Amino acid sequence: MNAPTDKARHYAVRRVNPFEGVLQVVETANARAYSANGQTWQIQVIAQRPDHTWRSFGDIAPIEQYFNFGLWDAQDGLHRIPANPVMDIGSMTAASDRLAAKLPALLAALPFPLIDDYECWSTDYQGNPIALLATTEEPAVMADLRPGRWQAGRLADHGFVSPSLIARGIPSRGEMGPRQHAEHLERQVRQRGQHKTWFRRLGDGGAECLGPSDGRGVPDARSFPAFGLTTDWANEQELALVNEYLAWRSPQLLMLQKIDDAQRSWLEPLACRQAVELAAAYRLIPRFMDPHRIEAARVEASLRNAAR
Repeated sequence: MNAPTDKARHYAVRRVNPFEGVLQVVETANARAYSANGQTWQIQVIAQRPDHTWRSFGDIAPIEQYFNFGLWDAQDGLHRIPANPVMDIGSMTAASDRLAAKLPALLAALPFPLIDDYECWSTDYQGNPIALLATTEEPAVMADLRPGRWQAGRLADHGFVSPSLIARGIPSRGEMGPRQHAEHLERQVRQRGQHKTWFRRLGDGGAECLGPSDGRGVPDARSFPAFGLTTDWANEQELALVNEYLAWRSPQLLMLQKIDDAQRSWLEPLACRQAVELAAAYRLIPRFMDPHRIEAARVEASLRNAAR
């Protein structure tokens, strides 16, 4: 393992395609912790893969990788996950302890600043961004990433129900499966955004096109959808479906750090209708437009959780 270090780096990255909020990360030279809610942290430690213990090939360098080693929260501290006894448990424990010791002081800094400025978008034939497919903070890995088609949610997530589709006689569950409304939206997005383009987002909100551009030019800052999905649609039915999806994702969308006050004012009442989900995201929301409404939703969430 690497030599111990007291230096720690903390940052945040978005969880996209499907969008599930913002992940908080703290890392040292030999360990990292990440959290989707700012409360429970998964601790991972770099160690040599145990299969090297059994190899006799002296000229093969050991392979190091991250291993899950524990869970940490402010109330109960570090809970270690049992690890393979052939691994260097002593060094792994020391690395996890050093990292865990840094977490309490960093909680006050939540949410951490976003650093994933490289974005892959599905784009239309004019080069306009339609839906966010991937992000990264490392330009060197862009060539290795293979963003798939835009997804409204995970295949096992059947929670999205569109009132406008229900009104049109399209059930959320049917012969085509249990997530028909999500698939309807996914088809709508795919029909519009048939290209994939990488951009580097700049501090002024604009972007640098990293390709392929196909000569379409670079969209201006206003063309990049703040919520990761365009709200510029040709007819009312398409727009209604997108807005219903954004309302469903509103607790997680409030974690975004670059949305303006008008956008937050629209999201907050929608998120408060999902009190439990909003309470889970609370620590990672940068600011609130109506703190009293948010606090009322958190109280509702506490009552609901207590009743379970």
